Amino acid sequence: MKINVDFRLLDVSLELHALEDHYELIEKQISHLSHSEKVSLDEYLEKENLTPEDPKWDLARQECDHKVEFLLPRFFWGPFIVSLYAVLETSVIEIARLIQQSQKQGIAINDLRGDFLERAKKYYKSVIKFELCSDTTIWQRIKILAEVRHAIVHANGRLDMLNENTRNRIEALEKQNLGISSYYNYILLDSYFAKETFSKVRSLLESLVERYKEWDTKQKPV
Repeated sequence: MKINVDFRLLDVSLELHALEDHYELIEKQISHLSHSEKVSLDEYLEKENLTPEDPKWDLARQECDHKVEFLLPRFFWGPFIVSLYAVLETSVIEIARLIQQSQKQGIAINDLRGDFLERAKKYYKSVIKFELCSDTTIWQRIKILAEVRHAIVHANGRLDMLNENTRNRIEALEKQNLGISSYYNYILLDSYFAKETFSKVRSLLESLVERYKEWDTKQKPV
């Protein structure tokens, strides 16, 4: 029995599957670590025979809450979002280059000016004449992803280190119930934001890959 495997852009599909697995592992790990922290707290309070009237009781609970509500989501979901954006950017560039080479275009995507999303949109539409993303809802989420990713990478997620315009946009996003909040002056993301954003990125890339394959097949002689 002969099995035909399409290896074109296989890495994109594999990276999306890996990100999905990564998301599920993060959820389980945060749940496990949160439970462990709370168990350790209860054991400590019982061992020290502390009550709400004791200053150490309140301090211990604050430390536990800080780890569970701030440190765990910050250091798990932040890197996930950075990786998600990296997969998006490299995949979009790779497909653009493949089409560029096939069309023998002299202009590359990095020859254009502007931030990556601006260049990508312009390059796909005006240079290689290939639809990048027609869904405005997906594209809007991609723009939010880029905004949040840049804030994490370039300012460690600190609001006070962002320029005023970026900080204002991030603060506006907080009010939209997307899973973005701020805590101790840091951007904080939750599993809902990560899941919804991953879903949008996957939809864009899966569509882009399939449409590229169809286009590429038509370029080859029968």
